Amino acid sequence: MSETKRPHGSRFRDALVIINPGACNPSGVALSIADACREMREHENADTKRLCQDPAIRLMVYQLAHLFGVAGAQYDIRPLHQRRGRLQGTPLRAPAEALRSQLTHHHPC
Repeated sequence: MSETKRPHGSRFRDALVIINPGACNPSGVALSIADACREMREHENADTKRLCQDPAIRLMVYQLAHLFGVAGAQYDIRPLHQRRGRLQGTPLRAPAEALRSQLTHHHPC
């Protein structure tokens, strides 16, 4: 979503488009995060702490973490009844089996 002159507040629109229905292009999400950080620094003189607390940036970072499979259950924003895995009582898998499944799982985009 890089543009020559982005209107102030574009990061909120970008975050909503990325999180719903769920972007699947990691490079696009990463570029949007960089644009959002730049927007905050230029228009709000925000420091790193404020960047990390910004709800729009946090949503985009969550989606990027989800794409790479590193978003833990504690960050899952879906309702509890829609989640899979340990939250519904399935046992933990052995580490090798879990890694193998991550390497062979293809994210549907």
